[in-house]
Amino acid sequence: MQFLEDHAWPATLLTLFESIRNRPMSFPFRYHGSYLTLLYYCFREPDFMFLVAPQPIPKDGRIRDAVNYNICLGLPRNSNDLVCLVEVKDDHWNLSADLRYLADQQMRNRYSEMLEACPLPRLWGISLLGTKMRVYCGDTVTNTVDPPVSPLLEPLAGPTSDFLAGEWNLDILSQDGFQMMKEIVGDIYTHSQAT
Repeated sequence: MQFLEDHAWPATLLTLFESIRNRPMSFPFRYHGSYLTLLYYCFREPDFMFLVAPQPIPKDGRIRDAVNYNICLGLPRNSNDLVCLVEVKDDHWNLSADLRYLADQQMRNRYSEMLEACPLPRLWGISLLGTKMRVYCGDTVTNTVDPPVSPLLEPLAGPTSDFLAGEWNLDILSQDGFQMMKEIVGDIYTHSQAT
């Protein structure tokens, strides 16, 4: 895979994200096209082993519940087995404890629905609030997800203002973010070869 041989994000991809990030007005889906481009770049494989599948927005108003992208096994298996979940939200989600809590719960709900069906040892999940990422990893043998759940101190009162603050601290566009994506894609690619 070309991505696994590269050493940094392509300059044109970074420029695309910067042009979107620097727009004065935010809107819920401003990053979706850029992330679709990034995911195609990461999972591009000449034998079409992976399918990047944007998910439709629910028509019943549950926008917060929508999975944005699924990465599935494609050819030659043609199984569409899920190997990675990607959720994208706007930057302002990182500024609110309530929204961080919702983003975390959304990922955990998807894991509870899909972890057992993953054909690989791990089901990776990436929650993106703007360009800040939080990585999840579900173990398909033990049926556990890292990082573990952060309990609310007072469940009836909701999250405190610092709940999950700093958990989305890695910028996907940084060199460390690039290396993290290489680790995730490399793990998925290696284990996909063995299935």
